Amino acid sequence: NLDTFAQSTGVLGPTNASFVFPAVKAKQQSVTSFSFGLQHQLPLAAVLDVAYVGNVSRHLLQARNLNAIPMYARFDPANMDPTQPGKPLPDDFLRPYLGMANLTINEYAGSSNYHSLQTSLQRRFTRNLGFGVSYTWSKALGVANTYDDGVSMYFPTKAWEYGRLNFDRAHVFSVNYMYDLPGIGAKLNSKFVGAILDNWSLSGVTSFSSGAPFTPGFSTSYTTDITGSTEGARITIVGDPRLSKSEKQFSRNFVQEAFALTAVRSFGNAGVNILDGPGINTWDLSLTKRIPIGLGEGRNLQFRSEFYNAFNHTQFSGLDSTARFDQTGAQVNPNFGAFTATRSPRVISFALRLKF
Repeated sequence: NLDTFAQSTGVLGPTNASFVFPAVKAKQQSVTSFSFGLQHQLPLAAVLDVAYVGNVSRHLLQARNLNAIPMYARFDPANMDPTQPGKPLPDDFLRPYLGMANLTINEYAGSSNYHSLQTSLQRRFTRNLGFGVSYTWSKALGVANTYDDGVSMYFPTKAWEYGRLNFDRAHVFSVNYMYDLPGIGAKLNSKFVGAILDNWSLSGVTSFSSGAPFTPGFSTSYTTDITGSTEGARITIVGDPRLSKSEKQFSRNFVQEAFALTAVRSFGNAGVNILDGPGINTWDLSLTKRIPIGLGEGRNLQFRSEFYNAFNHTQFSGLDSTARFDQTGAQVNPNFGAFTATRSPRVISFALRLKF
């Protein structure tokens, strides 16, 4: 308030404002889904399903800063601070609309599309066996960073922001199964053997999936302004960063030498989500034994053992994707491209259930 205003160490600068594109001019967000599938009955109570599934989304909500400073404004000699030689004026003095900070418009202009080949093979539980197998080959593309970070004010949206979406997984394969083990005791007519080896069931889910897409970023070991603009720079790609599966190592999941420091007065050339992170390889198993007690099928004791990540296969969940460059342009982060995190190790649980 006015009584304490003079005692403050500074005054508030221009404030940020956000608004929605006028509803009378905005087109409604829309999603159009389409699919075409073929199903075929196979022997042994199995069904094969092959389908093309896709959708396109239009007029999605995205954010845009209408009051970003002009490109390279901090490098313009006319924008230098006379009280601090060699330093530019604060950004609020360089904006197109003076008196305001960021003016964020939420507009209905984003787009995305999804296309996939989806296959499945299902067998009903019969003759002590039931299973399902599914595989999806897909691609999800769209204008990334449309709402959280906002799209670029300097470059065409489709050219600069369009690419693989964060939830894109090229390959997803899954198998689920349930098998009642043969009753050896009944075949041998031995109650003792049957009490130990009969009434066992094995079930499980096995999943394989591609990893999440990402693009490496970078930082510097010194203070510098590379773009002189509201937007920061992306890393510069100077070669093919991809490695085959046989070439990958714990500390080398992509070609680190394919990335370089972005030069001053440029924005880099890295695309959106150009690499894949670590994938998923999970085996979850359950082994169950039913122990009849008393008379009637409705009374039994069930022993269940469950194994999550049953083979304790090491599954990495993250890697260091941020390069760090010194003033000579050398990459000095020793962990760049190395794994940094893992998913859960094997977990075993046991349960005893009385049914009556």
